[in-house]
Amino acid sequence: MKRWMAGLTVTLMVVLAVAPGKARADEASKEAKVKELFAVMHMERNLDEMMQSMRIQVKMVAENGEGSQPMTPARKTTEQNFINNALKVVNQSFSWPVLEPAYIKLYMGTYTESELDGMLAFYKSPAGQAMLNNDSHLKAGVMQIVHSHMGDFESKMQALQQQYKQKMGH
Repeated sequence: MKRWMAGLTVTLMVVLAVAPGKARADEASKEAKVKELFAVMHMERNLDEMMQSMRIQVKMVAENGEGSQPMTPARKTTEQNFINNALKVVNQSFSWPVLEPAYIKLYMGTYTESELDGMLAFYKSPAGQAMLNNDSHLKAGVMQIVHSHMGDFESKMQALQQQYKQKMGH
C-alpha cells in the first residue's frame, strides 16, 4: 500500500509539474492560430482602412472649423498643427500595434482552438477569401440601403417625438 501511495504521489507530482508547461504550450498554439487568423482575415489592412476614414474625418473637422475668416498663413499653420496632432492621437490610440494585443486576448478568450481551426479553414478557402475581399463592397451596399430608409425613419421618429411631447405637456 505504501508503495502504491508513493507511486501515486510521484505520478501526481509529474502531472502537476508538466501541466503548466502544457497549458503554456496550448496557449502559445492558440495565440499563433489567432495571429494566423488575423493575417488571413487582413485585420491590419482593415484597420488601416478604418484609420484612413478617421484621417479624412479629422481633416473635415479642421476644414469645417475654419469659420468665415480668411485663411492666413498663421491660420493655415494652426490648422495643419491641429491635423498633425489629431492624427498623432488617432495613430497612438488605434494603430494595429496598439490594438493587436487586446484583439488577441479577446479572440483567445472567445474561441476554442477547434473553433479557430474551423475559422482558419474557412477564411483560407476561396469562399472565405471572397467574403473578405467583398467586405468593403458589402458594407458600402448596406450603408446605401440604410441611408435609403433614413428619410422615412426620421419622419416617423419625429412624428412619434411630437406625439410624445404633446402627451407629456411640452
